[in-house]
Amino acid sequence: MCAQQRKTDTDATLARTERAGLRIVLMVRNTVVALMMIYALGTQGLEAGWFGAVALSVFLVIGLAYRLLVVRDADRQWMRFAFVALDMGLVAVAAVTIPLSLHGEVPQIFVFRVYGIVVFFFLLALSALSLSPRLVLWTGAMAVLAIWGAWAGIAFQMDHWVTWADLPAERTAAKYIEIVLNPDHVGVAHRVTETIFLTATSIVTAAAVQRARRLLGDQIAAEQARGRVAEVFGRFVPEEVADQISEAGGTLPPVRRQASVLFVDIEGFTRFAEGAAPDRIVEVLDAFFDRTTRIINQERGVVISFIGDAAMGSFNAPLPVADHASRALRAARAILADARDNRYAGEALSIRIGIATGPVAAATVGGSGRRAYTLYGDTVNLAQRLEAMNKDTGTTLLVDQATWDAAEMPGEARSMGAPTIRGRAQPINVIAPNVVNH
Repeated sequence: MCAQQRKTDTDATLARTERAGLRIVLMVRNTVVALMMIYALGTQGLEAGWFGAVALSVFLVIGLAYRLLVVRDADRQWMRFAFVALDMGLVAVAAVTIPLSLHGEVPQIFVFRVYGIVVFFFLLALSALSLSPRLVLWTGAMAVLAIWGAWAGIAFQMDHWVTWADLPAERTAAKYIEIVLNPDHVGVAHRVTETIFLTATSIVTAAAVQRARRLLGDQIAAEQARGRVAEVFGRFVPEEVADQISEAGGTLPPVRRQASVLFVDIEGFTRFAEGAAPDRIVEVLDAFFDRTTRIINQERGVVISFIGDAAMGSFNAPLPVADHASRALRAARAILADARDNRYAGEALSIRIGIATGPVAAATVGGSGRRAYTLYGDTVNLAQRLEAMNKDTGTTLLVDQATWDAAEMPGEARSMGAPTIRGRAQPINVIAPNVVNH
């Protein structure tokens, strides 16, 4: 996966996250508006409760309509900004037009004292759930414009203004109270304070959202990297092993256990390689290793390494399996049957396999940033020797006595006696199982 494709995938995931957050925003907003509408209808203290309920019903209908667009993935980026602007505009219009009293004795400027700017902070907090810093900043800007728009719509209809500048030189407590309670007090200083705090809150919230977005992007990138690791390892090992290696940061802890090791080699491949083009050699090996790996994986084995035209598979290390000997034998028979019945990139191949069962040490080793998972021990060496011995005995599959006894599988087998094996002081019984699994 190229860098551009990874960026595209990350952006798509973030876009889906934004849309999911927007659904939550609209759900909460619409729920709160519905509750406020119910409250307005049941309010006895405010004579204009019905006016408020009607205004809130408009908010609710608009919110439900837009949420339907979001749920159907029919919204666009510009719609989100337009919706916020419309929301704030309607709040400002409601502040200017809905009377606090039907009798007109309560100045409309008191709307700032009765309701304050709580609704704007609530809408700003909701916008953070969208995971869009730009939308948060836009919401803050629209809130400031709505406050000053509502204030201007009310203040410029007043015949007389009272501000803090009207305080006399002798500023007693009584004078302060008189200014605060004066029906003509327009509260310019309060609007400035509200603007400062709303702007600061918008910036801080947007920064927090941007940080959360960056962390989410990093997490998505890490998941993509983990997926790439699993994809690469998954070509050679079962998914469970790929997950283990990925979760362990590429390094599995050393283990020592009983395992069955399978060595598979292509007979006469050196002669073929001498007369074939490099790309042809790779093509045939790719086909052979691909199908061999699939067969080993099907038996919950792990392809540990490829060595020239040979491969080493392991059963019970690192992926634990109880019946590892029988699985290794089944895999060997399936590989031989596949080679007998099929061609690899159009090439017929003869295969030799050796299997040994016993203790092995398994770990990831390496240095300078390059590591590999491998097996150590006499069992590994024995499997490789058995595979090579096929050439001398004219067989295609040889296993040690321990493997045959542990497998407990039906099928004929021929004892090859206890020949001396290079690198071993003591002879062992070697078995040539029938390659057909009865």
